[in-house]
Parts: sequence; C-alpha cells; structure tokens
Amino acid sequence: MLETPLYGRFGKENRRLVFGPTQAYDVLVNGTAIAGAGLILAGFSGGLPALFPINLDGGWCLFTGAMVAGASAWAYLSLVRISFDLKNGTYWRRQGPGFLPRMTTGKVSDLDALVLLAEPNSGINGGVTYHLVLHWKQGRQPLMVVQQDTRSMRPGEPLQAGGVQLMNLGVQYAKALGIPFYDNSHFPSRCPVPIF
Repeated sequence: MLETPLYGRFGKENRRLVFGPTQAYDVLVNGTAIAGAGLILAGFSGGLPALFPINLDGGWCLFTGAMVAGASAWAYLSLVRISFDLKNGTYWRRQGPGFLPRMTTGKVSDLDALVLLAEPNSGINGGVTYHLVLHWKQGRQPLMVVQQDTRSMRPGEPLQAGGVQLMNLGVQYAKALGIPFYDNSHFPSRCPVPIF
C-alpha cells in the first residue's frame, strides 16, 4: 500500500477510538508546513540572513518555501483517518488520497465487522503483512485498512502465527465498537484495498 500506515489509539478516557498516522508523522507534516511558511516569509523580506555559508536570496527562499509548503499540503490532504465517538456511536472518516479527500460521517451500527487478513509479502523473504480491515454493511463505504503489521516468518511456521499481536488488538477494537471480529489470517489473501 502506498498510503501512510494507520495505528489505533484510544482517547478521552476510552470514549474515542481513532485510527490515523502516528503522532510523530503529524508533527512532521505540521513542522514542514511551518518551515515552508517561514521560507516564504523570508523570501518576501529578501532572503535569509548570512547565517549560512551560501547566499540564500529571496527568490531561492520563495521557490523552496513554495515547494516545501506544497509537499506539506499534499501530505496533509493525502492522510486517511477515521475517528469513532464510542459514547454517541458515530464516526467521521477522511478518505484520501489526493487533493480532494472525501469526508463521510455515519453511525457505528453501519459497520459490519473487523477482519484480520494475511498477505504474503514478496519484498521480505518469508514475510507476511497482516491487515486489520474494516467492513461496512451492504458495502456502504469502501473497505478500510485501519492497521497493519509486517513480520518475518520462519520456514514451516503457520501463516497466522505472526499476527497474534494484531489479532489481540483487533479483538480489543471490535469489542469497543460492538462489532464482530474475524480472524482470516490462516490463509493467504491479497491486499484488500486498491493501491490507487
């Protein structure tokens, strides 16, 4: 998958469950936006002071600042998230990637199940990528990989052996959402969502 990996975390005294990028990734995206804005401002004021051994004039700062700010905007708009209000039984979902991500809202009762899948990974010798996939009733929403983990497997080890940690998390998430959890990691599956 080309999307930024998501991780689940509980918040607000376990009344909220959020699947999103790590907080470090959010800090990186925000820091990049601030750096881009700073370079653009420096460009309008004639460049950066002679703190550097090279001359960073206003034109360079404007161009570089615009590129950095553009990269930050692309990263921000490409992020995928879903947040569940467990107390009210509602969710909002941001589905990217691209410049026009879709925002949808709904009820937790629209969810069908959380499923653990195992995808053999050709990039790692003997590796398997485990996906926790959220399904909606009657396919109301596209499938969503809410968390994944890649493990190296020893020869002869059962396929589902490396997914125990993600399975335990999946059971915990499904219980909080009040939906069934299915462990389908005992047989190989393809990536459940399209790459683009």
